[in-house]
Amino acid sequence: MEERIESRKCDEYLQYVLSDKELIDRSRELAKSNEDLADVEAKKKDVVTDFTAQQKKHESNIGVLSRVVSTGKEYRNVKCEWEINWTRGFKKLVRLDTQDVVKQLEIDQKERQTVAEIQ
Repeated sequence: MEERIESRKCDEYLQYVLSDKELIDRSRELAKSNEDLADVEAKKKDVVTDFTAQQKKHESNIGVLSRVVSTGKEYRNVKCEWEINWTRGFKKLVRLDTQDVVKQLEIDQKERQTVAEIQ
């Protein structure tokens, strides 16, 4: 009886020894991939830095607004006027919106000399 033998071609995933040219090609691919990875990491760092800065800006704004809301107060420029009493030697800073005295100071010698020079 005659043996019946059949052969079929196929591909199998097996270890393969690279030729010198293939090894050089893979080396170039490896170098390029390392370069690309470094570029991506640098871009990621820039993006993270940008987002971190944006996040800190918002956190800071939230902190300021939280204090304003909890205290009901904030600092801003307010129209004021110095009332100077040369006779008594004092000056006072008065808020023009509420007429409250903000501070009262003694007129110093330098101010007195400036006025004396003008007169």
